[in-house]
Amino acid sequence: MASSGGGEVILCTSNRILDKVTKGIFSNSIMKKFLLASLFAIIAVTAAATLLLFSVQDTFQTGVTAKNPEINDASELRLAHALTFKTISQVPEMIDSSAFDGLLAQLNNDYPYLWATAEVDTFGQYTLLIQLKGSSSKAQNYLFISHVDVVPVDQRSLKQWDWGPFKGAVENGYIYGRGSLDDKSSALGTLEALESMLKTGWAPKNNLYFSLGQDEEIGGSGGARLVAEYCRDKNLFFEAILDEGGVILKGSIPGLRNKTVALIGIAEKGYLSVEVNFNLAGGHSSMPERENAIAKAAEFVTYIQSAKVFHAQFSDPVEDFITHLSPEMSLGMKTIFALRPLTNSIILASYQKSNTGRALTNNTAIATMISAGIKDNVVPANARVVCNTRILPGTTQADIVRAYELAAAKFGGIVTRYQHSGSEATATSSSKSQAFIAIGRSITQTFPEALVSPYLTIGGTDSKNFSGLSKNTYRFLPVELQPDELSSIHGTNERISVEGYHNLISFYQRIILAFGALPN
Repeated sequence: MASSGGGEVILCTSNRILDKVTKGIFSNSIMKKFLLASLFAIIAVTAAATLLLFSVQDTFQTGVTAKNPEINDASELRLAHALTFKTISQVPEMIDSSAFDGLLAQLNNDYPYLWATAEVDTFGQYTLLIQLKGSSSKAQNYLFISHVDVVPVDQRSLKQWDWGPFKGAVENGYIYGRGSLDDKSSALGTLEALESMLKTGWAPKNNLYFSLGQDEEIGGSGGARLVAEYCRDKNLFFEAILDEGGVILKGSIPGLRNKTVALIGIAEKGYLSVEVNFNLAGGHSSMPERENAIAKAAEFVTYIQSAKVFHAQFSDPVEDFITHLSPEMSLGMKTIFALRPLTNSIILASYQKSNTGRALTNNTAIATMISAGIKDNVVPANARVVCNTRILPGTTQADIVRAYELAAAKFGGIVTRYQHSGSEATATSSSKSQAFIAIGRSITQTFPEALVSPYLTIGGTDSKNFSGLSKNTYRFLPVELQPDELSSIHGTNERISVEGYHNLISFYQRIILAFGALPN
């Protein structure tokens, strides 16, 4: 009955609309019937498309448990202690050896079962590769990646910290310090999970590897890259790799404002910086030319940042993101996504309204350095601009250089690559693999309210150094963050809640158990 009544309302409303539209224009009843039929067809297609957006979240719900594994109460104190070591990323000749020596001594002391059971090798100066051999004759290899180096702290920001960035304070339910989120929590959380499991007599069937890098924040060339070279030399191929990356957010995704979403990176954007030089006649500022190098550089910067060089698009990881989350959205948003590709322009436009949305759908272009001039009354003959781009999967560094060359040519600029060569966007991993499903189930067991979705990792991680060593590389940091906590990464007052750290350890216990037992 309710369904029939709803149909009558739609029919009456449609008739009233058509009466207004056709009055004075269409008197022919056939035309009126045609328009009415068209309207119903549109409604039917829209409804059908919306209903055909099936949820995939049940895939990750099998075996959900209500209780997390027991966590040692002193775990937060061990993390806090690790945060007191100023393991700031540096090139090898500038590294603070005492800080890294102190941290590694702590790890050896705090996790005796692990150090007694596993094979532990050192690469570079302070990068560790921990190996647990599996018991199965058909053992597969799985790799966990984290890092213990941290970014520097701006001394001007010290007053904005509730507790000193290297004090390692545990106060008011939080663990404060540089690296508490990025990425000592992941490194020590993994070790906490391993230590507690080894104490029970657990042993994996598969081979498990754990890489703890020393210089991820500056590219990983002195740490993770050396581990990757070792793996290539040993012909080690990994069934899956898990690194840091996406986090768990609540109320941050349009259409899912009251829902919690765990974002697993299945690809990573590439990285490239270019230098653009503008050379024009200089001279005295009292008789300037109509055009000069600074003006041309300014015009170029305005042009590249106005979205005229790179255009918004959906890469494969974002397509997968939409597939996993659009069925969970509010009805209006679900309908818009159901009518793709007709609504692609609307969706892309909405993504451009936020920094994160633009980063997910664009090859970003931003001027990061500019220099010109030597004196206040001299018009410089050269202006130099350095631009950085994070590259979408499906686009190459060569594509980016060519786009910059075309843009710079409009203003007389010359493009060269800036310093290091950067990195290509990584391959996209499957969201249907055993490993991805295992990660998703470990998430829902630890965070029962979370939806699980693949994602495009915007920043760089050590996992890019392991390119070609696995078909399934995933990037996920198991912490639930509020916006102000998210902004503390590389910022001020970086912290993780004690409860959040315990949940992180619980997640690693589950995923280590899962990877350790997955069949061929």
